[in-house]
Formats: sequence, structure tokens, C-alpha cells
Amino acid sequence: GVLRAIAIRVGCNTDEMMATLVVTSDADRRLRTATRQAIEGAPEAPTSLHVNVHPKDDGFIFGPETRRIAGPARVREVVNGVSFVVSPTAFFQTNVRAAEMLARLVLDAVPAGTRVVDLYAGAGLFALPLAKRDHTVIAIEENRAAVADGQASLRLNRIPPERCRFVAEPVEAALRAIRAADVVVLDPPRTGCTPAVLEHVFRRVQPALAIYVSCNPEALARDLLSIVRGGYTILSIQPVDMFPHTTHVEAVVVLTR
Repeated sequence: GVLRAIAIRVGCNTDEMMATLVVTSDADRRLRTATRQAIEGAPEAPTSLHVNVHPKDDGFIFGPETRRIAGPARVREVVNGVSFVVSPTAFFQTNVRAAEMLARLVLDAVPAGTRVVDLYAGAGLFALPLAKRDHTVIAIEENRAAVADGQASLRLNRIPPERCRFVAEPVEAALRAIRAADVVVLDPPRTGCTPAVLEHVFRRVQPALAIYVSCNPEALARDLLSIVRGGYTILSIQPVDMFPHTTHVEAVVVLTR
């Protein structure tokens, strides 16, 4: 068939809802009929509707091309008093209540008035609240859609650009320009950090404080062994049940040099 999936994001703290139809082709006449009916339908119709074309038979949810059919280009979410705008295919935490807990744990661990480097920053879940608290933040993220969302959110929250700068590069490449930081926040993918990232952060930059946010306890255990051997002490580990009724758990680890 034409329809592969329907991705729906509902604002936890807003009344907005974004629907994205993932299709093998957008040339089918039935698709045009379906999208028109969705736009003109019941009061439950989404705030915005998009079509994503994904012809390949692979493990990815979205393809490279997205077309806006109706409504705003992004959906809005509010986390810890910061407004975020999220594109159809950009990653943002689906469990917003638990994401608020993660952000609070990171915010509470960072001393006032510090220079922060946020690695694997996404759309700025940690970077934007830190900048709003008058920290100076460099947010590094290779996904350009997420970076564009983060920059739009900066403008939406009227955070001065000198408070937060996004770098749209892979972490391994962007780190070469980082020589010093008071605090480094790491929120890597499920595979954890590469040895090159751990080497640069904990043996060259050597921040006084590091906060590691992990979604994989096995990768976290492996990386913590390397970090502790590099001269850091674990101050706290706080699990957060980001994915209820599954075996997965997030953890926020605070380390000091």
C-alpha cells in the first residue's frame, strides 16, 4: 500500500497536535483524498498535517522528503517554562513529564554562571533552559533539523544569541574546537560515547563537572569505567523511568574532577 505509518505528536502542555503521514509515494490520488478529508474533518483534526515520503524498505521511520499540507510547520511544546518548536521528523522526547525531570536534574547540578558545552544537544532540551538561567552554552548536534528547531526555539523564547550557540556538526568533529568548559553535558545515543569523545572531554577539556544522561545502562557502565579511570568521581546517579512498562531506563550521572 501507499501508507506506511502515521506519526502523531500531541503537545503535553499545549493544545497542539501534529500528524505526519509516512507514505511510499505522494502521487497516489487516494492520498490527496485522505489528506483533504483530514483537513476538513471533525474537531479532532490535527493542528498541522504533513506528508513524509519514504519509498525505501529499511528500518527508518521517516524518509528524506517532508511536505507540509496544512497548519504550522512545527508543533509547540513547553518544558520547564521553555517553549520548544518541533519539526515533523526531528527527535524530541515523547515522554514530556519525564523529560521535565531530566532537565531539572541537569539544571540543578550546574553551578551558577558557568560555561557549558552540551553534546548531542538535539533541539536544546538542556541547552535552552541553561541559557535562560544565564549560563553560556555551546550546543553541538549533527541533525540539522533538530538544530533548526533549537534556533527557532531560541528566538521564540527571546534568549540572547550570545547565551546559546548551536553547532551543526558531529560531536567528534565539533569537539576539536573546544578547549575549555566549566561543565560538559553528554546525552549520547543508545550506543554511548565513542572512545574519541571520552578521551577529548575527560582527558583534554577536563571540565570541573560533567553530567552524563544515558538511555542505556550497559553503555553507561562501560563509559563510566573509562571516565572514573580518567580521574573523575561519581557524585550521584538518578534513574528516571522515561519508558514505563519497558526494560529501558534513563539515568542522570553527575561527576566531578
